[in-house]
Amino acid sequence: MTDYQLPLSTFDSSYLDLIDKNNKLVHYFREINLNNIHPVIEKCYSHAGPQGYGIGLFLSRMLKVKQTFVSDRILAERLSENSTYRYLCLLEKSTTPAHNTYNTLRNHLGVEGYTKIHVNFVNEANRNGLLNPHIEQLPKNRRKGLILVGDSTPIRSYCSTKGAKQEDGSWLFTDPSVSFGRPHHKDKYPVGHKAHSLMTITGIPMVSIVSTRSDSDKVHIFPLLEEFKRRFPSLTIAYIILDAGYDAEEIHKIIYEDYHIIPVIIRKKMVYPKRYNSEGTPLCDFGYPLTKTVLDYKRGRTKYVCRRICERDDQEKLFHCPYLKTSSQNGYTFYTHFKKSYRKYGPATPATIIYKRLKPFRTSIEREFGLVKENRYRMEYTNTYMGIDNVTMHVIEHDIVLTQDIIFEYKTTGKVSPVIKV
Repeated sequence: MTDYQLPLSTFDSSYLDLIDKNNKLVHYFREINLNNIHPVIEKCYSHAGPQGYGIGLFLSRMLKVKQTFVSDRILAERLSENSTYRYLCLLEKSTTPAHNTYNTLRNHLGVEGYTKIHVNFVNEANRNGLLNPHIEQLPKNRRKGLILVGDSTPIRSYCSTKGAKQEDGSWLFTDPSVSFGRPHHKDKYPVGHKAHSLMTITGIPMVSIVSTRSDSDKVHIFPLLEEFKRRFPSLTIAYIILDAGYDAEEIHKIIYEDYHIIPVIIRKKMVYPKRYNSEGTPLCDFGYPLTKTVLDYKRGRTKYVCRRICERDDQEKLFHCPYLKTSSQNGYTFYTHFKKSYRKYGPATPATIIYKRLKPFRTSIEREFGLVKENRYRMEYTNTYMGIDNVTMHVIEHDIVLTQDIIFEYKTTGKVSPVIKV
């Protein structure tokens, strides 16, 4: 592998920036592992012709995200004006790239090239133990593997909002890949795309898929899982946390049976049949809740037993329970089976410990980590691209920078995650 260093020059106006110990942007770019970028860039550009700007061009894409430049044209202007930017992007010895050079970069890399670079950054995060750290709040006997959070982010469309209403009531926009989203009182800019993502519980984006704004979130959960398997075949998912929009029996069943992942899905209102309490715990013949003892994943069932809590109640004298006189530690035994209803009796119901422990983590991501949930460096406000592929590359750029942010924070402060306390 090749080692890269940012050169320092004493004859340039950027010198003071580059030696400033408090300049976080300079230190950020020095910590980027260029071996995550170089192999992909090298393969995408043909050796027979011009090599372009190589790594420097991609570093300038990361600069665009960090500094929230709205367009490629503005990025090219800032590079030509600011010598520090050129040094950080390894472009100090060549002419400043024109804005249309970035279109050439996208054509060479494509979605697959961007994906490979992102995978390299995620693998670096994994080597640093940032994907699946030990979390004290979780049970010690929990299933081993990653804990992922599924969610979506609306992406505002700048350049494709001019549309014409058709005779059937639908709208045809300049960019056919955009659409109106579902009506929402908070949605001031309803036209655009939607990014569907899988993130680790620590906030690192693993996979993102872009769709039109009108697509439902639950339509893309299985393509996300398939893409995860393709990109990270050596990684195992233990749990996936999803909001109430995914709370459908089919999703519960397929995630568990086909992908062997325990779905922790925030439940909508559920009505259990008689002899169950509101949390889905079975009741004995006399109305006392049973105690869960075994969650049998292989057989797809949960075992509940009577621990004779009625003996502490004076009302036990009013009835004659045959299980009170047995010598066994447990009295009445009852099983709930996943296949009857994964929503109501599955491996992670609202009454289980793992559900109660993991549910708050989703809330913390939504509430505290605006870079993931809300806009990822104002992702929707810097989207000036047309077409699903171009917008997907725009999203992956933000995923890469977000991953590098967490790596940088870990290397400089030791903090594992900006979302949770570890």
